[in-house]
Formats: sequence, structure tokens, C-alpha cells
Amino acid sequence: MKLYHIGKVVKDLEEAKKYYKETFGFEPIGEMVEDNIQKVWVLKMGVGRGEDVTLELLQPMGEHSPVYKFLQKTGGGLHHLSYLVDDIRKAIEDFKEKGALILGDVAPSIAFGSQPSVWLYTGSKELIELIEEV
Repeated sequence: MKLYHIGKVVKDLEEAKKYYKETFGFEPIGEMVEDNIQKVWVLKMGVGRGEDVTLELLQPMGEHSPVYKFLQKTGGGLHHLSYLVDDIRKAIEDFKEKGALILGDVAPSIAFGSQPSVWLYTGSKELIELIEEV
């Protein structure tokens, strides 16, 4: 298991992109992606070649987005940690044994080239996204 990205909910993607570029030297990795399943616009940013952990900026598309309430309640900020795993089914079973709550089924991730992904809450209530490395 390897930390893949840090998910941050933002009110305005363009404003956040500018801030992370000017403040930390982050550059976009690819184009903004419209994820109609999660109802968010997604932009990955990184430093250098983006081979290290990246930042995933998420802007809700509207009130029906799962992150909309998070944005309203907190004003945005750290939302989740994402990990790459070799075998997503095995990782799910390992997390279940540790008391994690699995949120839904394994589904292809629109933002990551249809790689299988799943969301879960750990025993300490951290929101985690697992993405199978293919």
C-alpha cells in the first residue's frame, strides 16, 4: 500500500490551483476531470514530475455532490487520503478485519482512468480511498 494523493475540498478550483501554484510551486497534472459519479470537478496537482504524492483538488458540482455538505460545514480542507493497493479485494478484507466501514462497492474511478476504487472509513473515522494499481 502506498500513499497516492491527498484529497482537499475547495470552493473554487481555479482559485485553489492558482494558490497552490504560487505558494508551493504545484503544477496541474493533466486536465480537470468532471466526475459525474461523485459529482465533483477534480484537478490533480504535483511538484516536479508528479511521481510523488499528489494533491487532488475537489470542487462540488452542486448541492447533490457528496462533498457539498463537507464544504458548507467546514469551508473546505482535508477530505481524504488515497492509497494505491495491489489487490483491492484483499485490502478491503484487511480493513474490514481492522473495523473499517466499507462505503459501497468497488467501482471504476472516472478520475483515474477507470482503475477500481472503493471508499471506506477506518476505525478512527478517517475517510480513505483505495485505488487498485493496474
